[in-house]
Amino acid sequence: MLCLLLFLIAVTVAADSHTGHTVQRRGGDGMEILRRAAESSMRLHYQGVRSVSWVDGTGRTETALLNILHRPEVGTLVSPVRNGTEGTDVLVGTDAWEGPDEDVLAVLEANFWVRADGTGQIVGRPAVQVTARRDSGQVAARFWVDEQTGLLLRREVYDIDGELAQASAFESVSFGADTVGAAGEEVRPDVVGRPWGDELDPSVLAQLRDEGWTLPERLYWGFELVEARSTGSGEDRVAHLTYSDGICVISVFVQRGSLAESAVTELREVERDGAAVHVADEGGQHRRMWEADGFVHTVLADAPPGIAFGALKALPPPDGTGFWERIGRGLERMGTWLG
Repeated sequence: MLCLLLFLIAVTVAADSHTGHTVQRRGGDGMEILRRAAESSMRLHYQGVRSVSWVDGTGRTETALLNILHRPEVGTLVSPVRNGTEGTDVLVGTDAWEGPDEDVLAVLEANFWVRADGTGQIVGRPAVQVTARRDSGQVAARFWVDEQTGLLLRREVYDIDGELAQASAFESVSFGADTVGAAGEEVRPDVVGRPWGDELDPSVLAQLRDEGWTLPERLYWGFELVEARSTGSGEDRVAHLTYSDGICVISVFVQRGSLAESAVTELREVERDGAAVHVADEGGQHRRMWEADGFVHTVLADAPPGIAFGALKALPPPDGTGFWERIGRGLERMGTWLG
């Protein structure tokens, strides 16, 4: 359930860019609207119920309801609408994410044509629609931004075939410090989100690459490195790289060593041509773990399965050669493997 709670906030986190290169910009008049939405999500007092839905590898659509409560001086509390079931309350504090992520928006502007695309009504509120399209004209994502407050009210993500893969939308929302304050007085979060580890200095990042760590500046499908952090040192170091195409987020964890059995107890093992990958899927997030060249790679992808798979080809394959290509040729047959 924790992965599901983080699904909503994965694409709005702030990050310091480590890409260090000039990119062509596509963009359009929709970028100003989305930048306003990013800023509004940080400064507004609001609460509401948001539905999150995703399509799994079997073609089934799953949905969950989340309570969202945001205070600018505290952060965003995300908790499941329980209906008698247990769940995890997650507080993403202001010390974790300090502001709107201009770097992710810049990647969006570089990868997609982003245009204002009419108006509509979301939960009875007038909203401006923004559509992000690929060079082919295919829709990659749609956003509905509240005209009055600038808050993002609905978001849709489409897979590489143009089919709806993920959606999240407020089913109810209210604004104001008094309303939010009253609703949050009894809140006691189970998890408080904070920055993971320490930011990796570019010189340290370069040194790790020289020592054999595969820490690419970009993955396939336009996913650019937007943040690099690590914990530990020496043989105990764990690097965490965050990549985004401007719409979705892929996190890659890299560390020296081999997979411990305790690390994969909740994952299922998939073997093809002698190479083992451990997989799990929850809440529209795809998790993959494997060993390669003396390192363990863990991937958490908040992206449609086909897009997430394509991005992984930039990482070392489990058996050293050819694994991703062989899997790619059998992609349609292995929908359940991708989740």
